[in-house]
Amino acid sequence: MSASKTTPKAILEALKKALTSGPAQKVEDAYYKPRPQPFHHYNGSAWVVSTLKRSSQSQSPSSRTVRLISWNIDMLIGFAEERMSAALEHLSTLVESTNNETPIVIFLQEMSQSDMKQIRDTPFIQRRFYITDLNERNWLSPLYGTNTLIDRRLSISRVFRVPWISKFDRDGLFVDLALAEQGEGKSSVAAGLLAGDLNAIQPFDWTLHSDNNLKDVYLELGGKEDSDDGYTWGYQVPQALRERFGCSRMDKILFTGGIMPQKFERIGVGVRVAENERKEMRDAGEEEWVTDHYGVMADFQIDEESALAVTEGREDEVPRSKLT
Repeated sequence: MSASKTTPKAILEALKKALTSGPAQKVEDAYYKPRPQPFHHYNGSAWVVSTLKRSSQSQSPSSRTVRLISWNIDMLIGFAEERMSAALEHLSTLVESTNNETPIVIFLQEMSQSDMKQIRDTPFIQRRFYITDLNERNWLSPLYGTNTLIDRRLSISRVFRVPWISKFDRDGLFVDLALAEQGEGKSSVAAGLLAGDLNAIQPFDWTLHSDNNLKDVYLELGGKEDSDDGYTWGYQVPQALRERFGCSRMDKILFTGGIMPQKFERIGVGVRVAENERKEMRDAGEEEWVTDHYGVMADFQIDEESALAVTEGREDEVPRSKLT
């Protein structure tokens, strides 16, 4: 499907059709097996597939901290390019303000084909990140999907997707990051992070994380359910929607294993499109917000028995001594 057809109207029509199709139906088990996919880096002139090259573990430096950012960029309203441009500018400020010793991973949801092009063309992403997806090829739907940006100092072991039982063509995007050398007998999995727009609007969502042996970063750091300082949806929507659905904490970061949250905050609060584009959006009956969701960001400390492997450069990348 061409990018010209991935309009908010086309996406909304597809979602409405899915809503009227009855409950999601499970298909054969083989459909839900992990689907490996490549990841990519910018070599100075083009995006290319990355290879899994790294120095031996005994020589690899490591990091005991990592910052995770997650943000849903609304796919159902117009002015997609103007909104994504402002979103990328905001992400750039967050990246630049991060301690240079802390690698960053960014989860993005509700990406459209035009969003993917803007991501590919953004200089700070070209310089600093791998990206899991260049286009819609690995999405279950050509209309929308997810993308992850991974700090180029981190060593990636594999990237894969797992389809959900979903009428909306949802799936999980997984990135395995390599650990620095571990002691004998250590498990190969030290910790896990899960984040994104979880559409957490049902009563069971309050215990869904603990029912699955996960911890919620916001709650672990003192946040309370049903609290204004935790809501991520409801403030940047038309008044009629807020009155109908209220506010909710749709977006979360969950974790398990040898990793501890140090800081949590919402991002994208009050972020609007560029000032010279706001009037056109208002005249078209649209809100000026970049998206209807606040994003979420958390800093983590990895326990003393594990650390993420990092590198200052690979032979298949643009050389650099550090991220700048």
